[in-house]
Amino acid sequence: MEKHAFLISEGTVSYLKQQFPKHADVWLDAFPDAHKRLMDKWQLTFTGHERNSRFGTILYAESAEYGKVAVKIVPWFCPRLKSEIECYRALPYREMCRLFDVDESLGAMLLKYVDEPSDGCVQDKALVFSSLFAQKKRAEASDYPLLYPYEAVLKSVLDNAQHVVNTQNDEKLLSFLPSIQKAQSAISLFENDEKYIIHGDAHEYNMLGSENGCVLIDPLGYIAPFAFEYARYLGTAMKETCLSPDEFFRLSEKVFSCHGDFKKNLVAFAIDVTLRACNTFIEGNTYEEILFGASWAKRAWDYLEKL
Repeated sequence: MEKHAFLISEGTVSYLKQQFPKHADVWLDAFPDAHKRLMDKWQLTFTGHERNSRFGTILYAESAEYGKVAVKIVPWFCPRLKSEIECYRALPYREMCRLFDVDESLGAMLLKYVDEPSDGCVQDKALVFSSLFAQKKRAEASDYPLLYPYEAVLKSVLDNAQHVVNTQNDEKLLSFLPSIQKAQSAISLFENDEKYIIHGDAHEYNMLGSENGCVLIDPLGYIAPFAFEYARYLGTAMKETCLSPDEFFRLSEKVFSCHGDFKKNLVAFAIDVTLRACNTFIEGNTYEEILFGASWAKRAWDYLEKL
């Protein structure tokens, strides 16, 4: 067993070694020492770690000062580190998980641990978006240079996927192209829309249920039209669940809560699913997961056309 195995999920190790081969082994070897330094610095008692994380690691601990805490550690060479810290600090949502402290040299965030009720009695997560809409904060990319302009990320990811598809001798990958082309065309609908700071990854697994509502974790931090704040939730809801058009329409109504242009919100959803599907080329996914991404994006556009 490798000495970091009890601290970091297999998914994270696989992702780091595939995407950052020059840095991954060095970082992984140094991790036990970094873990000890963080425990000493914040006077924590280690209690466990998240076994399903993908892009970093999440440790659980007890703090004499803060009680139960989660320590999220993102390698310094991962581009999302600084943007995630900035997003925790800049997002206006009261639903954001509380950030107690940061150690940027070790890529660590000290966060409040959220206890989810054992009886499952939590607020419907889809309803949180009405509150987020009421708190939205206008912004330009120049105001927050560490956050991602959504359109720039979209262009980069789609261009890369299109290049891969066009240069690989694999007919199965060609199924990506219609969705990519639709997304490239549809983003122009948002060209003149006002931009906001958004969480950017507000799907159900990044919403911790509590008796007082949802607590949001793991922000990506985009500067984008607010329509894209809804997109991750809907995209995740239909990713592996076969929703009928009527079921998807009713869920969309609940998420949008009559805010914004319904059709444009749905276009943003389809664009974002395409972005996420194309991310499979660069996030260490298996060939099967990449092909699933193509079908996922196609289904998103099918919903839009039916509704």
